[in-house]
This record gives sequence, structure tokens and C-alpha cells, in this order.
Amino acid sequence: MTGQPDLAALLAAGAHGIVKLERAPTPETLDALRAAGTRVAVLDRPATKAAWLEQLAAGLDLPAWFGRNLDALEETLARPDPPLAGPVAIAWLGPDDLAAADRRSAAIVRAILADAAVERADAGHGPLLVLMVADAPGSDHAPGSGDAPTATPSLSAGPPGGTAMTPAPVPENLRRIGRIHHIAVVVSDLDASLRFYRDLLGLEPGPVVPIPSDRVNIAFLSVGESRVELVQPTDDTTGVARFLASRGEGFHHVCFEVANLAESLLRLEIDGIELIDTSPRPGAEGPVAFLHPRSCHGMLVELIEAPGGPAWSALYPGGFKPPG
Repeated sequence: MTGQPDLAALLAAGAHGIVKLERAPTPETLDALRAAGTRVAVLDRPATKAAWLEQLAAGLDLPAWFGRNLDALEETLARPDPPLAGPVAIAWLGPDDLAAADRRSAAIVRAILADAAVERADAGHGPLLVLMVADAPGSDHAPGSGDAPTATPSLSAGPPGGTAMTPAPVPENLRRIGRIHHIAVVVSDLDASLRFYRDLLGLEPGPVVPIPSDRVNIAFLSVGESRVELVQPTDDTTGVARFLASRGEGFHHVCFEVANLAESLLRLEIDGIELIDTSPRPGAEGPVAFLHPRSCHGMLVELIEAPGGPAWSALYPGGFKPPG
């Protein structure tokens, strides 16, 4: 879509979501939106999460309970008090500044804005239109620079008009979870536990493998296409040791297989999942990463990349060699 978009017409038609602009809307355009009853916030190149939230709160005159935190952001925008009902436009100048300084926060706020726009519209609270004013070499990013920007919907199922600019479907390979690779059980005596699983349950164990970096010894036992991992701490200073001391032996975490671990982590981070590992790291059986229980309903979740994925060649350029 070329030329200056008619923001008033988009909002009047109920369009909502995120739109990318090469240049900022003019002050006259923003004043006209305000005069027509639209709440307008201009975020002038915030480079920190705190600055981003502060500028948003000031621009939209958000209530004191907002508290300048991401936890309250979606609640504030998607389920607003009456003063914030009706059309809302957020002009975010230089979004790459925040992404360069704090990639995780930038991804989270973009996801929250997109989700809030949809939820807000579905609930009849009025459209939320987010104008992402991209960096353009040699241009002035202050409102009013330029009269003929090129605008393209960044999240759109079709050209803007009277319908929502809804997020494009997440690629299937990022949403798909493969098999349960293993479930992990913390034990105090690995030899005794192996006798139970081997002699009484008839499972075939693999070798006992020391993992010095994690200060544990482990052993895998195959069950169909999945495995049980027995984990014994080797000192009392690790998280696994503290788990054993406080909870006793038992279930510790579940591990799911994914096709592309780095992309899956990025997708989860954008969706607001708290990551323990922000990138793949070597594990006992390949590239792994953990998700924090706070984001997984109290369960520690591990992801492992399926053999042949891109993290294998990156982490094991000379070929995979199991630890131990």
C-alpha cells in the first residue's frame, strides 16, 4: 500500500493490529485523530523497557494501577477501564532501538500489542492500531517528517480496510511438538533405581553417564519411542540436589522433541514464555534448552532438537560425542 494511510478511516472501520510505516504520521494527522476521540501515544525511540512503558503510560494517561510493568500491559490495553475504551493509536518511532538494546522485551511488547488489539476488538472495547515507524536512512523520525510514507501491514490477512489486521499464522514447524523424548526422575541412589527399573519392570538401561557440567550422573531407559532419564546429583549445591532434599525422589521434568530448537525458543520468547536457556546448549543426547516452570504451570520443561537440526552442526562441528 503506497501513500499516507488514512488512519482515521482505518480506525473508524474498526481496523486493528500492527502496521509498519516508513515515516511517522504528521502532527496534524495525530491532532485530527485526537480531535475525533482517539487516544494517541507517541513513543519517541525508547531504548529500554522502562522508557517504553513510561512513554506509553504518559501518552495514553494510563491509570496509576498500571504500575509500569509488562504484567499489567495486556490487562490495561485489552480489558480497559472506561476511560481507555474507544479507538487507540500508538505511534512507535524507531522500534529497532528497543530491539537492539533488549531483544526479549521488544519481542514481548510486540506480541502483547498484537494480542491486545485482537482481544480488545473482540470484546468491543474499540480498535487498537499500532504504527511501527521503521528506521529509514537519512530520514527524520520526528512526527511530521515526510508526506508520502509507504505503509505495509506487518500482521495482515489481507489489505487493510474494514477488517482486523490479524496475525499471520505461526509457521507449523514452530508450533509443532514432536514426541516426548524423555521424562526425568531424580533419584538418590542410581544403582538401586536401575535395579528396580531393570529387574522389576524389565526395562533395558543404557550406561551410567556422568555430566560434570551439571554435577549429576544419569542413565536412560527406553520405553517404546520415549525414555525415562534417571538423574542422581553428585554434590549438594545444585538445583537437582536441592530438589531431592526438599521434595525427595520423583518426577523432575519432561522433555519434548522439536525440529528447530533456536526458532522454537524465539517463538516461545515472543509469546511471553520465560526461558532458562535463551539458546541451544549441549545436552546428554543433543542440543537442549529449558523453560522456566513459572511459565509452564509449575512444570520444568526441556526441549531437545531432533537429530539433523541446525543446532547439531552449530554445537558439534566435529560430530556429536556423548558426554562421559
